[in-house]
Amino acid sequence: MKKLLGLLICLLVSAGLAAAQAKPDQGASQAFKVEKIVMATSVDNHEPVGENTEFAASAGNLYCWTKITASTTPATIKHVWYSGEKKVFEQSLDLKFASTRTWSSKAVKPGTWKVDVTDESGAVLSSVAFTVK
Repeated sequence: MKKLLGLLICLLVSAGLAAAQAKPDQGASQAFKVEKIVMATSVDNHEPVGENTEFAASAGNLYCWTKITASTTPATIKHVWYSGEKKVFEQSLDLKFASTRTWSSKAVKPGTWKVDVTDESGAVLSSVAFTVK
């Protein structure tokens, strides 16, 4: 009986250690699912227009459009814009529905760009890279 109790305690301790070693951003990836992320020249009727990964410098403002599902609402995500490696803009976006289409926009100049979609803790949910020529 003592051996069985000892084995049971050992199993419980092992299970607890495995749970403690779980990555902290796993909850974030389960709370949100980015269905689609694109760059576009505009948004019309909640849909992206002019989707591409290369844009002319004359495009002016570009839009990062995201379709996302959230397991719990209300919630907030962020679009974090980078020019090269430098963070240049961050926009918080409130999610009121379980499935949402949302976007942010920024005036851009020539170079390589990236937009990260993050949860409130900063965990990256998805990214899109693009070039302005």
